[in-house]
Amino acid sequence: MSIPSGTPSGPVRRTPTPRTSHGFDGSPTASGAAVQKQRAILFVVALLAMAALVTVVTIVSAQADSAEAPVAEAEGPDAEGSAQPEIPEARVSFVAVGDNLPDDVIGRWADAQAGDVGDGTYDYHAIYEPVKPYVEAADLAYMKQETHVGGNDIGPAGWPSFNVTDEMADAVVDTGFDLVGSATNHSYDWGYFGANDHSRQVWNEKPVAFAGTASSEAEAAQIATVERGGITFALLDYTYGVNGYDRSELPEYAVSFIDDTRIAADVAAAKQAADVVLVAMHWGTENQTDPDDEQLRLAKLLADLEVDVVLGSHPHVIGPLEWVEGESGHKTLVAYSLGNFLSNHEIPLPENELEGMLSCDFVRDAGSSDVRIENVSWIPLVNHTVSAKDATEDAEAVAETHAVYALRDYTPELACAHDFLGELDDPIAWLAQKSAEVVHATGSDFPIDDGAEQR
Repeated sequence: MSIPSGTPSGPVRRTPTPRTSHGFDGSPTASGAAVQKQRAILFVVALLAMAALVTVVTIVSAQADSAEAPVAEAEGPDAEGSAQPEIPEARVSFVAVGDNLPDDVIGRWADAQAGDVGDGTYDYHAIYEPVKPYVEAADLAYMKQETHVGGNDIGPAGWPSFNVTDEMADAVVDTGFDLVGSATNHSYDWGYFGANDHSRQVWNEKPVAFAGTASSEAEAAQIATVERGGITFALLDYTYGVNGYDRSELPEYAVSFIDDTRIAADVAAAKQAADVVLVAMHWGTENQTDPDDEQLRLAKLLADLEVDVVLGSHPHVIGPLEWVEGESGHKTLVAYSLGNFLSNHEIPLPENELEGMLSCDFVRDAGSSDVRIENVSWIPLVNHTVSAKDATEDAEAVAETHAVYALRDYTPELACAHDFLGELDDPIAWLAQKSAEVVHATGSDFPIDDGAEQR
């Protein structure tokens, strides 16, 4: 250790601390007073140290209590607003079409569109090109895939057991459809493989909400939903039956059948999962435009359940469009039949070539959870079919054509070339008049966008 200067080197004897002594009067002597003063100073320092320790312990304890205790909610309008942010305004445009029903004739045509005939590839895109702008313009679009996508091993097949190849799913998605229903009387035409196993595998890989058929109980229990603009939509899909089978012969989950109890349970679940509930119903009487008694009963049931929109299909002709009021006062928009979207009837009626597209907007005001329906209108569509014709001395060869047009885009030249509509005196006027007659049959007055103003 270092030694202070001025101190002798070598060992140093420590001087003992003097004892405190008192005089005879009890007062300390000079040396005793110094010791007592030191003790007083030490006592004060000890008191200060104890006070500091108590303060530290108190602070640490308070911090621990604060970390464990729940944070009290702030009071006042600002806190209330931050806890529940205001629901934003939203508007979603929607369109829906009917049965997509390609047969073997359309399948062979699609084979030729894809390249060499018989090479195992198909292309259906050209069918939907004329109507694609209407589908793409909507925020959300629905269609009913009546024939199952049973795979290319089965190949294109027509009545009575329909099948369409996998490429149809590509055309549907590329046209702009987001919602696809599959519960129809042709759902099980090729049994479990076509209806469930292969079909669901194909559709599950596509960016669509798919309903109506399932490959497992878990898949059947799922509610198909899609979100647009902050509004969530649920799609439920049912059919009256399937051709060639009793319901008991199918797995419970395979096809969604119309059943009052099941529909009520599904709608309740859909309401928990979505803001808007759409229900597709494969029902009605073929080639009859008026709704039958069972359609009317089910429409009332769905209105009582407060479904938002009913999308009807199966009759192969269009049906009326109307509001149906439920027991609570809720109004459900019911399209009894949207008709075919694509078809190739061997001997069709003119009515089979007339189709429909439902159009509307779903609107939610800022701060409200309620969604209402606005701007409801009907867009007539035409299933355009032209058979191939060889060239003659008087006419050039005619190429086979399959396409879907909006009536407003359908020209007299196209109508005259149509295999069956060309036989009418004025096909376009007939299509427009028939649309209005059927759509308004129950007393509604929804606008019909048939292009009359431009003709």
